Amino acid sequence: MDIKNYRKFVNDSPIKDKLNSINIVLNYPHLESKIELKGIQSIYKFIYDQVIGWNHIEKIPEYLEHSKRHFESLKSRIIGLSEYFKENNLSQFDYQWNQLVSEITNSRIQNSYYTFLIDSPETDFLFKVNNKNQNSTQGAIDYITSENINFNKGIGYFTGVLFAYEFKNQTESEILHRRNNEKISLGQIREKYNNFIVEAEQQLNGYLSDAKENLTTHFESVDKLKEEKNDNYESWFKNIEDEFDNFYATAQESIKINEELYKEKLRLEAPAKYWKDRAILLKTEGKSYLNWLIKVSVVASILLFTLLMSLGTDYFETAFNDKVKGIKWSIILITIVSLLAFTIKILSKMTFSSFHLSRDAEEREQLTHFYLALKKDTTIEPQERQLILQSLFSRADTGLLKDDSSPTMPTSIIEKFAGGK
Repeated sequence: MDIKNYRKFVNDSPIKDKLNSINIVLNYPHLESKIELKGIQSIYKFIYDQVIGWNHIEKIPEYLEHSKRHFESLKSRIIGLSEYFKENNLSQFDYQWNQLVSEITNSRIQNSYYTFLIDSPETDFLFKVNNKNQNSTQGAIDYITSENINFNKGIGYFTGVLFAYEFKNQTESEILHRRNNEKISLGQIREKYNNFIVEAEQQLNGYLSDAKENLTTHFESVDKLKEEKNDNYESWFKNIEDEFDNFYATAQESIKINEELYKEKLRLEAPAKYWKDRAILLKTEGKSYLNWLIKVSVVASILLFTLLMSLGTDYFETAFNDKVKGIKWSIILITIVSLLAFTIKILSKMTFSSFHLSRDAEEREQLTHFYLALKKDTTIEPQERQLILQSLFSRADTGLLKDDSSPTMPTSIIEKFAGGK
């Protein structure tokens, strides 16, 4: 786990304040080094940097291999503590941490090997001695760690002790003072650098905590706004859905009514057209019969007047003195007058009948349109519907026959024709 992910993991923990308040001091007398670390993130970063540094070294003396494995073990164990970064595991975390701190702060590994830091001058010195002569490495290590020095181990061992003695500058020369002063100065710089690192870590943790809180507040505001918008949208959609359902139901009902009206119109359109054409035809026939009536009346009047004037009085007196001749002319005149009167009467009846039927057809046509208008705008009761349909489809009195009846059509036939069920 790298530093970035571990820092995020700590900041997400409910006990992050306790984790950031942990403070330890690492003291390595054999390296003349003392390091103070505050916060578990700083501790993890120190161990992580040691592991990364040791892994970059290809050729490591056997003694220093224990330091490499030591820091790798500390890294694994401090990562393993992550499962206790919960409030309900606080007591278990304290127990595990106290055990781990004793290993981190101990300058010796299992009381057998001294811990060396990858960035200490002594470690760099030992690498150089090992690269020159591996037999000299153990002598230099024993001298630096103040272990029992055994010169019987050979010339290489003795050489390593001399190298370490020279490295430690155990003389009183000016070079010694200068090196000691430089080492003290470097130590102070390193300590200030570590303090700056710890302070920077604490500030970074504070900034991350504030940023997380601000981000959480922002997300809560966004979620609240989103929920509000969802509620508004659902309310709007429900209103639209209700309005559409009402509109759809109204439209369906209107379409059904218009379909019925249209079917009714189609059924009555042919009778209405027939009555319209019939009215025009009958009006034309009535005018024709009227013309013939006038013509026959005029011709009959002229013929009678001419006949009576042309025969004169003497002719009639002579004719009626003869009984046979008188009867003959009487029958002739009566027959002519009767025929003329009958013709005039027939033409008169045909004329008035045509005009009467024409007016009746016009009224039926208008009654059909009136019925459709009533059916569209108002509700027609079944009784009213039957009365209107009987008026539309009943026989008209022609006036040609005496007591001319007007029978009504059966209601079932009328309803079937006009769309009734």
